[in-house]
Amino acid sequence: MTTPRESLWTVAPEDRPRERLARLGPGGLSDAELVALVLGSGMPGVNVLDSAGSLLRQTGGVTELMSMTVSELRSLAGVGVATAGRIVAVAELWRRANDPPPGDVLETPQHVVRAVRAFLAAERAGPVNGGAAPALVVVVADSELRLRQVVPLVGALVPVSAPASASAPMTMHALVAATLHEVLYRGGSAFALALVPGEHPEPTDELRAIRDVLKLASTTVGLRCLSTVVVAEDDWAPLA
Repeated sequence: MTTPRESLWTVAPEDRPRERLARLGPGGLSDAELVALVLGSGMPGVNVLDSAGSLLRQTGGVTELMSMTVSELRSLAGVGVATAGRIVAVAELWRRANDPPPGDVLETPQHVVRAVRAFLAAERAGPVNGGAAPALVVVVADSELRLRQVVPLVGALVPVSAPASASAPMTMHALVAATLHEVLYRGGSAFALALVPGEHPEPTDELRAIRDVLKLASTTVGLRCLSTVVVAEDDWAPLA
């Protein structure tokens, strides 16, 4: 049951988000209070704190909320273009403040391979994936084709035709959507795809189909698909 927006004024002034922020600092506020400050006002007929709580419940938490695109946010109950824009703007400011400096320009597939190998070397030095090399990674670049980030696609490439589940890999649709989401979320304008064989199967017709679908899908969201490469330990090749 929702609470009328005006009911927020029944809360003691010192307990409202803005006043608590001034008194306690951002670390003293709950997730819902911080989101409420970003929203500024509630959904129709719902106060801003309840609106913030609804967004967190719908998305699963702050991390998920801050990783969503405008179109994904617009699909949530009660979220319009203005609210989606505020949330995405806050998330983008945080990312820009924490982004590493732009990397090398990815002019050729060789540059993509170099970026992937540097990422794999860092993984071996301090793995974030439990020590296992990722099967598929996305190399994200900005509008000037400067490297932004190399991102492993978790759950990719364990036959993609199988239904997605806790023990099964992504479907093709899910893999394409996950790739585009990662690029957009990280502020990318272009990307490359790299297969790291390891103990995983060699390139298949399904992977080639994923590449072809990605090329088409990327244009619909204004992204540029640079290349798809297979990066072995001592060799590499473009995906034919």
